Amino acid sequence: MSEVSRKRSRSQEDDDSGSRSSLPPAENRTRDADYWFDDGNLILVAEEVEFRVYAAPLMRRSPVFREMLSLPQPQADGAAYLSIPTVRLYDHPTDVRRLLGSIIFGNDLRFVKDRPDFRTLSSLIRMGHKYQIDYAVEGALAYLQHYCSYPSPSQLTDLQAVPSNFSALDHIGVVNIARLTHTPELRLLGLAHCCTLHPKALVRGLKREDGTSEKLSPEDLTIVLLVRAELIKDDGLDVLCIRDGAEDCEYAEECRWMLMRFLAYHIGTQEQQSSSASWRQAWSSQLQDLHMLPSDRYADSIVAREPEKQHSMTGCIFGHSRE
Repeated sequence: MSEVSRKRSRSQEDDDSGSRSSLPPAENRTRDADYWFDDGNLILVAEEVEFRVYAAPLMRRSPVFREMLSLPQPQADGAAYLSIPTVRLYDHPTDVRRLLGSIIFGNDLRFVKDRPDFRTLSSLIRMGHKYQIDYAVEGALAYLQHYCSYPSPSQLTDLQAVPSNFSALDHIGVVNIARLTHTPELRLLGLAHCCTLHPKALVRGLKREDGTSEKLSPEDLTIVLLVRAELIKDDGLDVLCIRDGAEDCEYAEECRWMLMRFLAYHIGTQEQQSSSASWRQAWSSQLQDLHMLPSDRYADSIVAREPEKQHSMTGCIFGHSRE
């Protein structure tokens, strides 16, 4: 990610980073179990949760916190710590907790058990971007790109190559993260996954931990729906072209009937056709899964057409993205 993309102008979201007013009453607040240090010199309040931390690391890591904390701050209203400055953050407590973990442990995600899920990565990237903590963005984005990437456009169709703890709807967030961080290759993959979602699910969006719904932008939603329509049309073309295998195959007639049975299973009985997660697996691998094996010569003639089919979605997305 370029330096320019990270060092962006302050947005309205940034203006709401912190406030010295509208703190909830102390008696209604609870201390965070992980980030409450008795000798901390700063209290952050997110909704009804208090975090008592050290100001120096925040000011050192984040220009936004540095600017915010350079101004006079109100004192906490609890009798036990009257002299401690208090800052109200307009973020979900879970997002603040993850950001503090990143500040304390760095960008190696040591504070995340096992493999981080998309919510964690998205939270770190969004919060890191908001508070201009570059390494928080870069560390989470690098992890996301490692698991959500493809070596070449022809391999974009391997939609299973994502972390097992990602949900299908998470890719709505992947598209939006890609837009936020100006990462076009990540956006392409996210859009490809979104083509596997039902239109109703796309419209409902991805539910965040704060209860709000994250949705695709109107532009990206339009791209996904247009691409889905073209892929379904491609299914129809497959039905017409699948018979055109090797005519000199000794078992050509049997192979044709076998492939017609396959089409009846794969297209006739599936609800989503091209928009299913396996919509562009090679014919040969799907036939093997169903224990339907045409002759090698006939199968090879079909597989030879795969590169063109595998590029179809990439071309659709690129084409609609440029319109």
